[in-house]
Amino acid sequence: MRYDAVFLDVDKTLLWVDVDVEGYVNDLAPYSTNGSLTVEEACGPLQESLQTHISQNINYPTEEELAKFRRENARRTAETLGVDAPTDVLAKVLEERLVFKPYPESEEVMEELVEMGLPLYVVSNWDVALEGVLDDLGWTRYFSGIVASAKIGSEKPEQAIFEEALRISGFEERRDRVVHVGNDPISDVRGASSCGIDAVLIDRECLEAPEAVAILPDLHGLPAFVRG
Repeated sequence: MRYDAVFLDVDKTLLWVDVDVEGYVNDLAPYSTNGSLTVEEACGPLQESLQTHISQNINYPTEEELAKFRRENARRTAETLGVDAPTDVLAKVLEERLVFKPYPESEEVMEELVEMGLPLYVVSNWDVALEGVLDDLGWTRYFSGIVASAKIGSEKPEQAIFEEALRISGFEERRDRVVHVGNDPISDVRGASSCGIDAVLIDRECLEAPEAVAILPDLHGLPAFVRG
């Protein structure tokens, strides 16, 4: 076996995050103050809202702080769209209309890696609710540990998040036996490489990553690569 443990990114590696814009519009159309709310009008602000959440969630290290941030983000988004509803309603609708879409091969590959006897660890730039997302997908059973950036206050490509993953996995002195798998040439590949961890790029977008030990078009080839 080439490696003894696998670190896995989540967003755009195991799944992608989307917004059900039509559902959001249907839920909040009765609260529109500018006439009928349309999918076309809502699409841009909702994507912007999602990107705001992704870029800023590192600043909210507890569930309570994250909930407050979500409420404010939902309020600002609704204000942009001319929607006037109670903030609790806005936050609930925005959260419920987030959709987590696994790539078709994700579960099959994780099953195979676990059957090979490999411990899997999540290492992801994500908010403190990551474990709940994975649990809802039925995925926590695959992982021996979950390292979310907002919980430890460090985002990839910073070394601290990888060092934390090495610590909880017990591979600090055996980092050459770990491979990190992700979709981003900087956050995942360069970040892991800076800590002496081999990195595999899952390249769904025709990217370049000279520091990667392998570039795969999707996760299908990962078990064979890990076997060596």
